[in-house]
Amino acid sequence: MEKKHTETIDSKLKTAWQIISRMYNAEAIQHGGTIAIGYFLLNIDSHEGSYPSDIAPKLGMETTSLSRIIKTLEKEKMIIRKVDKTDKRKVKIILTEKGKENKELAKSSVRNFNNLLDKKIDKKRMEDFANTLNEITKLAEERHKQIKLG
Repeated sequence: MEKKHTETIDSKLKTAWQIISRMYNAEAIQHGGTIAIGYFLLNIDSHEGSYPSDIAPKLGMETTSLSRIIKTLEKEKMIIRKVDKTDKRKVKIILTEKGKENKELAKSSVRNFNNLLDKKIDKKRMEDFANTLNEITKLAEERHKQIKLG
């Protein structure tokens, strides 16, 4: 018997992420931000800064898709752009003090939810779930490569 669409792992992952995303977004809005800003800030090295090309894959995005969020963060004075001294084509994203403060808010939000998960779901189940997600991700990446190669 074929599974209903709502019973597929794809659907369950998407539904779970949408609910988690709404939760984080509601919290971010209370601080004048968005989930996208929070995740972007979390992926910038607080001390050295980061290149957009290093941040994009962590967010599941293409580097070219980051320009809007970078402009927003720059306008909000959370980041500055710093041209690489050796290669003028490269630009590093550096957190300002305001950016670091907002990154800490995002970290706190993620930690609070993860602490709640730790209290409600035993460690072994969480480890199994994380391992399963890693395997699903690996399989999806392999499948994606196969599709692209034709």
